[in-house]
Amino acid sequence: MILGAWFLISILVLSGCGSNPAPRLRAGAYFGDFLGMYFPEPDNLGQHGRVNPLLEKNGMVYTCRAGFIDLAHLREAADRTAYLTTLAEKNLIKGRRNFSFHVAEPSRYHVIITYPLSWSKLSTGERKERASEFAICLGQYFSHTTTVWHEIITWFGFASTGLFSEHLSSFSWEDTYSDLLGIHLGAVALSDSEHNFDLVMTGLIHNELQRLEVRPPPVAQAAVRIIYERWFEGGFYFWLKLNKRNFDVGLDDGEITPWLVPGICSNTEAESRFIPTLDRLYQNGFSVRVQIQPEEFQRTSILKVVYPDTDCTRIDPVHHFPIILQYIEQEARRRYGPDVDIPDS
Repeated sequence: MILGAWFLISILVLSGCGSNPAPRLRAGAYFGDFLGMYFPEPDNLGQHGRVNPLLEKNGMVYTCRAGFIDLAHLREAADRTAYLTTLAEKNLIKGRRNFSFHVAEPSRYHVIITYPLSWSKLSTGERKERASEFAICLGQYFSHTTTVWHEIITWFGFASTGLFSEHLSSFSWEDTYSDLLGIHLGAVALSDSEHNFDLVMTGLIHNELQRLEVRPPPVAQAAVRIIYERWFEGGFYFWLKLNKRNFDVGLDDGEITPWLVPGICSNTEAESRFIPTLDRLYQNGFSVRVQIQPEEFQRTSILKVVYPDTDCTRIDPVHHFPIILQYIEQEARRRYGPDVDIPDS
């Protein structure tokens, strides 16, 4: 979500205080924000707060090994992972073959699971134990699917606040990696069943940013100055132009590689990170299919990309994301130039 639009609405009603609160929207940073980009001190990021936004200090940080990291994207992706893992676990225990969910966006996700023949023969205790093991894989996969879909719908003009299109920040160079980092950290936090998720996430974020060689705010600000007029130009929302977009969601090689700003850190290489897969479930006899039912105003434009001659209404990420991404990349090259997805050009 774009920070500049956030001030125009009241603070959102909290999603709930239960043991598995739905992930809440956070005010994401974007380059060229007329309110100014916020660069928090890496050693003072507050506490992770699934429900309480006042605990957190978000904004943008710069790391030598992963470039810019949007903390709001990271935190929200971690919360999606926690929420969807719990949802998956409940349905696995009950042996449900069909269930659906939605997260922050209006779209509804439909899940179809075929279980191994042995699943129905397990005792309740055995099923709970196995479900806990497989649910994290599902939660990560679902979360990654939803974050990629978020980038897609914002490219077509979706606005989280319902006010201004977020096209200008769609597929910004830090978005997909920040999301993936949050998904990975969220899964690690979930594996620690003895401690509070928020407290574990607080420590994980700090430690991981240190490992990625996070830099203080003046260095992040220097990185912005280097990419200004190269990766983006202008400002104040309607006059902002992103000359570069990172469309890497892991479809080609199964991993996402972050963009590093040249001249900031010497002798460092970008640290790629693998996207979630369902391989573990497939190896254990499961079959999982996810379909997206778009409910956003932009659904007609998106559906026409994959169904130009029919009235089908669901998106299959496995088959349709590559088609949609190819369409978006072609449109981006037409709008912003042939090198829109090449950071060093």
